[in-house]
Amino acid sequence: MSREGKLVEEVYDITGDIPENYVERSYVDDKLNSYLNRDKHLVIFGGSKQGKTCLRKKHIDEEDQVVIQCSNKWDIADIHTTILKEAGFTVTATETTTVSGTQKIKAGISKVINIGSEVSETETTETEEETLELDPENVNDIIRALSEIGFDKHITLEDFHYLPQEVQKDFSIAL
Repeated sequence: MSREGKLVEEVYDITGDIPENYVERSYVDDKLNSYLNRDKHLVIFGGSKQGKTCLRKKHIDEEDQVVIQCSNKWDIADIHTTILKEAGFTVTATETTTVSGTQKIKAGISKVINIGSEVSETETTETEEETLELDPENVNDIIRALSEIGFDKHITLEDFHYLPQEVQKDFSIAL
């Protein structure tokens, strides 16, 4: 019986792809798949280098999610703003402030409109920008903005544990 060898890079992948040595564990993989279909918030947690990212990548296609890489300097507004950006919004600060004294943001989304004519067989494409004024600390504003564009992807927060504990708590409560 001949054994086919693998390169070290194929087994211990550092590119972020699912490595060759990934082993499905039905008690984990099957449970994740059943939870993904429940339309609920889901937390995958565990120690470093336990396979959380590989598990996610194995079961959620890249086009079905946006991945947010958390930073230890972020607050709740940074998380919300980054989610909007990854969902396709352009985000800019405004002159207006919120009740809590923070700056509001303007989130714009471009809609492409194709206009065709049966008579002349020509097609015109127009881009229309819709702008919303949002409080980046208000989760309801963020949910409303995502709903307005029909956003239906999974939102993955990588390295959530790097966020300050107070921000982790605030975001968890907002969920």
